[in-house]
Amino acid sequence: MSVYGFRHDGDVADPEGFLRFEYRRRDGLHCYVVRADEAGLPGPAWSGLWEQDYSEDRALNPWWRHGINNSDGEALAVWRALAWALTAGMTRFATPAYYRDEAAGLLGVDRETVRLVRWEYEVDLEQPDWLTADVGFVPARACVPLRPPPDPWERDHAGFAGLFELAGFQHLTDLDLAISGDATSELTLFALRGPDRADSLAAALNQNHRPRLADILQAGDIFVDLAVVRDLGAGPASYFTVKTPEATDDVDRLADHFSRSFRRYIERVRQIRTFDEFHTAIDSLLASPHTTG
Repeated sequence: MSVYGFRHDGDVADPEGFLRFEYRRRDGLHCYVVRADEAGLPGPAWSGLWEQDYSEDRALNPWWRHGINNSDGEALAVWRALAWALTAGMTRFATPAYYRDEAAGLLGVDRETVRLVRWEYEVDLEQPDWLTADVGFVPARACVPLRPPPDPWERDHAGFAGLFELAGFQHLTDLDLAISGDATSELTLFALRGPDRADSLAAALNQNHRPRLADILQAGDIFVDLAVVRDLGAGPASYFTVKTPEATDDVDRLADHFSRSFRRYIERVRQIRTFDEFHTAIDSLLASPHTTG
C-alpha cells in the first residue's frame, strides 16, 4: 500500500508512513502493526495551527474538537479515525492509561460510576521494537495527585484503570485528550461482537491472574492499541496495534481509505485559510467509509 507523510510545510516527506501495517502471528492472534518513528509519524501540516488564535468555544477549537494543535497534528487524529472505522458495528470499550479520572471528567461521568479493572494493556515505548514493546496486560494504575493531597477515594483506587463504553467518535477523541499531556500516552480499545459483553470483559480484566488477550477475544472481535510518543526523546517509535482472532483484510482496506483521504488533504492544505475551512477539511479527512457505526 502507498501512503504519505509530510514535513511541517506540507510537502510530501515519506512515501511509506504512518498507515502501513505489517502482519505478524503471535500468541494465537493475528496482529497488524504500524511502527512510526520520529520521521514516520507526520507532524502538523496546516500553518494556521501556529499562526491563528484558537477559539475559546470548544466546538470551534481544533484541539477540543479534533485533538489537533501545533504539537499533535492531523496524523494522530487519522489514527483515531482508523481505529473507529475498524471497530464499526461493535460495542466499544476503552481504557485510557493512567489518567482515568481525567477521562471520566471529559466524558462527564462521575468517577465513582466508572467500571474499574485491575489489568490494562501495555506497549512499552521505551523498547526498540514491537516484539519487545508489546508487553501485554500489566497491573493497572491511575494518577494520584501529590498537590492537592489525594482524597481517600483516589488513594483506595490507585490500582485500577477505567473501562469506558464509547457512544461516539468524540468520546474516543475525549479520552485521547485526557491522556495527551505526558511525553507518551496509550489508549486501548476493545471492540466486541454481540450484546451484553461488558460484564464478561470487566470480569476478565479483574481476575487474579494475568489475562490472555486470546482468551478475551471471540470471533469477530477486534483489539486496537494506540501507543504514542508525543515528545521527542521519550521513546524510539509510536505503535498502532490491531489484534484479531481471525485474519481480516479490513485493516489494509481501511488504511488505504485513510491514506487516500490524507493525500487529498495534503494536496489542498495550503488552500485552507480559516478555522471553519480547517474543520470542514478535517471532518472530511476523518470520515469513515461506513455510513453507520
